Amino acid sequence: MNNAEKVELVLIYGECQRNLRLSAMTYAERYPERYHPPHNYVLRLLQGLSQEGRFPDRQINQQRRRANLFDEDIELQVLAYIRANPRSSIRHVAFEIGISYGYVQKILKKHKMHPYKIDLVQHLRAGDSTRRLEFIAWFNIQFHNNPLIVNHILWSDESKFTNNGIMNKQNHRYWDDTNPHWSRETNFQTVWGINVWCGLVGGKLIGPYFYDGTLNGRRYLNFLTNELPRMLEDVSLDTREHMFFQQDGAPAHNAIIVRQKLNEMFPNRWIGTYGVVPWPARSPDLTPLDFFYGDT
Repeated sequence: MNNAEKVELVLIYGECQRNLRLSAMTYAERYPERYHPPHNYVLRLLQGLSQEGRFPDRQINQQRRRANLFDEDIELQVLAYIRANPRSSIRHVAFEIGISYGYVQKILKKHKMHPYKIDLVQHLRAGDSTRRLEFIAWFNIQFHNNPLIVNHILWSDESKFTNNGIMNKQNHRYWDDTNPHWSRETNFQTVWGINVWCGLVGGKLIGPYFYDGTLNGRRYLNFLTNELPRMLEDVSLDTREHMFFQQDGAPAHNAIIVRQKLNEMFPNRWIGTYGVVPWPARSPDLTPLDFFYGDT
């Protein structure tokens, strides 16, 4: 629309007692051959006249949008809300402030805000840190004497599967302009569900083996006696003769009958809560299985 047509539209708006919809309908009836603007177009014309003393220029408005010139009050509201509620989603922020999803997204992008994901870290108990340091010291000595010691340790672990209790990290965000290193304590080794055992030695995956029923000392002893030797048949004789066996601190692993069997199978060469080499419990970050198998 040219300026003369805009003036006529504003005059019709006055004739229609400032009724936007009626103004648009009247203008369309009076000038059927012209462009028929939407009912809120006249409101934008009046805003341009009151704020700038002239009708708004479409080209200037487009340039402003491309330059990401946001309303300062709304921009401050978005940033303040995110600072106070950094775990909010873009959709939630847009709903609370009353603006569009894309508008919030552009403001966050302008200020280099990123949706960081939560990191799950193992909850530690009193004494765990000391046991970790002792194990690391032992391992460093072994590695110094034999750089191939890593290939002669049978790392083992069990896991249990359930249909609940797992956090979906895709649904958790923390908006900030710097990484807050957001974490949440979890208990990876809490016993629930169906047990699955798996091992790793010399880069070779051993298992998996599925337990029937709840894992206890007798079931684990049966596994060590009857199942583990069969599963190690493809491992070289040299590796088996010099192999250390590692297990974590699950209650079934600490049964007296289990420890006696491990002393028989791996004399002075097993790692566990009561082993010759004490294993620091709740330490999945020290277990190669959590990298080799748990992330696949």
